[in-house]
Amino acid sequence: MCGDTVHIYVITVAATVAPESIVDELAAHGLRVKQVLAALGQIIGEGSEQVAAALRQLDAVESVDAEQHYRAIGEER
Repeated sequence: MCGDTVHIYVITVAATVAPESIVDELAAHGLRVKQVLAALGQIIGEGSEQVAAALRQLDAVESVDAEQHYRAIGEER
């Protein structure tokens, strides 16, 4: 990734697209696919912010969101 910070992203695909059908296209844009959640219409993968920006331009992609971590109030990290 040439020194770029790598993030985990959740990619939501358009309702008319089977997630499995675009895995190769996402990988060609630099995403390292980790998991396909076909029932949810989502794909989880790793990539740089530049990769995420490129994926957002694809017609089959509805959204690209960085993984979020949640914790309870008062819970230590």
